[in-house]
Amino acid sequence: MKRKCIVIILICFVLIILNIGFDIFTHSTVERVIRADLFFRGYFVKAFKTEISKRPIPDSQYGTMYICRNPGIGPDSYHLEKKYKYFGEFEYWYVDINGTGGG
Repeated sequence: MKRKCIVIILICFVLIILNIGFDIFTHSTVERVIRADLFFRGYFVKAFKTEISKRPIPDSQYGTMYICRNPGIGPDSYHLEKKYKYFGEFEYWYVDINGTGGG
């Protein structure tokens, strides 16, 4: 019984570590955040084939915007914010829903 409890605790610990690693990986760069957002919206293949670029002229309200060059999927433009997560060591990008639009 004690051995079974230890195995369950180890499995939970490994799952937590994998979840944190996946979270850091998918939010570490601008492209990964946009591709992950498109992937989880249901565009499984198109999320990796679309071209993502920075908008040359910043928006007056939201600042730097990123454009998804495939108009058939997801929002036309993304506004991303950066914060530091996990002990302030990692840049953590996330999609700002208020500044994201189109599509």
